[in-house]
Amino acid sequence: MSRVAEPPRRRWFGRGRWREDETRDLTRETLPAAFVGGDGTSTAPGVREAAGLADVFGAVHVLSDGAIMCPIHVYRRGSQGREQVRDGDTVALLDEPAPGIAQPAFVGQLVSWLALWGECFIGKYRAADGSLSQLGLLPPDKIEVEVVAGEPRYKYHPTGKPPVENLTRDDVIHVRSGLTLDGIRGASPIRVCREAMALGRSLAEAAAAVWSNGAEVAGLFAIPPGPGADDQAKALLGDLEKRHKGPKNRGKLGVATGDVTFHQITMSAADAEFIETRRLSTLDVCRLFHLQPWMLAADTGSSLTYSTVAEQQRAFAIFSLSPWLRLAESALSADRDLFPQPNHYARFELGGLLRADPAARAAFYTAALDKDKGWMTRAEVRALEDLPAEEDR
Repeated sequence: MSRVAEPPRRRWFGRGRWREDETRDLTRETLPAAFVGGDGTSTAPGVREAAGLADVFGAVHVLSDGAIMCPIHVYRRGSQGREQVRDGDTVALLDEPAPGIAQPAFVGQLVSWLALWGECFIGKYRAADGSLSQLGLLPPDKIEVEVVAGEPRYKYHPTGKPPVENLTRDDVIHVRSGLTLDGIRGASPIRVCREAMALGRSLAEAAAAVWSNGAEVAGLFAIPPGPGADDQAKALLGDLEKRHKGPKNRGKLGVATGDVTFHQITMSAADAEFIETRRLSTLDVCRLFHLQPWMLAADTGSSLTYSTVAEQQRAFAIFSLSPWLRLAESALSADRDLFPQPNHYARFELGGLLRADPAARAAFYTAALDKDKGWMTRAEVRALEDLPAEEDR
């Protein structure tokens, strides 16, 4: 599609251009099917809807909070090993990707979308001279991806504005999960496991109904037939709903006059194993996001696998969070606008998550500083611990 030149005062991803003559409303009919998921008849929630479930929100929150604690640094490979780069355009851009957006907020959102959608898109905004000036996260459900002559092409649908077309890797950094169903886009765990999400939403709705409609007297009242029976039944039902419906009225005593008998015809939530089903639903979410149940305060029915807080934290950092951070590192480091020098790369520091055991850390550093067998210097240790450099002696 031909491109329309934009006013000189504004650049939009460098190559992509607005088409001022095109209008497109973002509705179910005009959006691609992949954006809305399914044919519209499924009861399974979409990604954004599933994110509102308490278990899913908690899982994503845990991953996002963990990522926030892992600063991203720029390093240079040299003959003596790696060396941290502390200044330059790339360092400044990663420290503050956009005006008013600090690195922790950027990283937390990036990992949140990776966990929810299985992919994330970073828009590269350029200054008037073509240099990279800002980074912005683009909602995955507003991006179309196709491969043309072996190269990805992106189409961005900003809300309420015409789509931005013909975007390339010069404009967008695509961070994709290792799990993919088509080789192009990352697979969202929520969409792949739609039935588990449907169960979670149904249980949440059932729990809300139990508390909002949960009159203690659940059953059938029997009124002898005769004159006025219908009026008596109507009055009794209205009085029961008024006095007993809702969580605030739960547990109140009920009184009925006349020749009335009560027959319980429903099982309680506990009898129907409702609580157990809720627990299993939470465990399903833990499996989807590769989290240990204790991180969502879920009861596994057995003792913890990891005996100490340090080992729990280590398991989370290695098995749950590190894969997402590694994907982001690789995508950022491979971008030639961010890292024009081939020996420079990005690396997340997980040290803040692995410092729960001071004794073990001290023993490690003692061995690393050993006079004969050590492999680190005091300056390197102090840098890892975020301590100021020692004065020259």
